[in-house]
Amino acid sequence: MNITTLSICSTCRDVKDEILKKRGGQRLLENILASFKYKNISFLNYREVRCMSQCKRSCVISFTSNNCFTYVFGDIDPDNPKYVKSLLVLLNTYTKSKEGFLRRRDRPELFKSNILGRLPSIKSKSSIVTNL
Repeated sequence: MNITTLSICSTCRDVKDEILKKRGGQRLLENILASFKYKNISFLNYREVRCMSQCKRSCVISFTSNNCFTYVFGDIDPDNPKYVKSLLVLLNTYTKSKEGFLRRRDRPELFKSNILGRLPSIKSKSSIVTNL
């Protein structure tokens, strides 16, 4: 099984920044790490990214694995625990799929409409990729 790298933008802003005195991206990062900490997720590495240039669609995450598709998702509510629970389901589905390819119907409801990008690996053999 490939190791999946989950990137979390820690500098994303949201409407609660001023009230909570902490950026939404930082809250999302902390909530994911706290939730996943004791789950013994051996296939996952985490990394903080200080700006993923998706400011209009924050809060943002991405994940990738060797020779697999890379996904970018935005519009995540950092304070909604359903996103973190759904993310774990999404990552499990991703690791079990061929080349990490996820159809819309394979994703949890919260991750169906907030996709910002699906990028094939350079060596992709997927039928949706044609080398010209």
